[in-house]
Amino acid sequence: MRLPVYSRPMRVLAPAPSSHSASPLASGFARRVMARSLALYQRRHAGRKPKRVVVHKSTKFTDEEIDACFDAWQGVEALDLIQVQQDCAWRGVELHRPATVGKGIAGGFPCERGTHLTLSGRDVLLWTQGNAPSAVGGRNFYKEGKAIPAPLQLVRFAGHGGWEPACRDVLGLTKMDWNNDSLYDRLPVTMSYARVLARTVRRMSDLAPHPYEFRFFM
Repeated sequence: MRLPVYSRPMRVLAPAPSSHSASPLASGFARRVMARSLALYQRRHAGRKPKRVVVHKSTKFTDEEIDACFDAWQGVEALDLIQVQQDCAWRGVELHRPATVGKGIAGGFPCERGTHLTLSGRDVLLWTQGNAPSAVGGRNFYKEGKAIPAPLQLVRFAGHGGWEPACRDVLGLTKMDWNNDSLYDRLPVTMSYARVLARTVRRMSDLAPHPYEFRFFM
């Protein structure tokens, strides 16, 4: 199945950077990070809680981290905890229906960006790279130029419903890198700039403990 490729306006806030660094996060630290994020949101939205919260992580969520997220975000209608796994052995090739009975014919371009394949209720493959004809008026266009793109593997540790909303979120976030004019990146900005933010904090140990908008680190 292919999803429409678009990006929705969204405001992303980062809590005050911390010098702590651990994976997995200690239960108490994870709870403080989540509680701080909620406080920042409520401060800017007249005390209201968000209806839906999505947490991306490059590694598996531990039971302690899951409990900490649910404790901090009590009262939120939907909480999705999703591992975004970059290294994936899967590959996909688009096959065209043959003119007569027989095997499919491999296309000249990769499968379209936004294609996703559900592996189970907890796992889905999502192609954030691929053919993007909608960007060039219907013609074939593969930004990377060559090679077969590898999908991201999304693993859900909490949440319910179909995979379409989570995949749309990731696709939209691959278009939020303001440092280039590329059509998209492979990783959502939540993942690609987490490392940038951590590196900035390490180099600026005297950074004031105040909230900073995520865009300042992009």
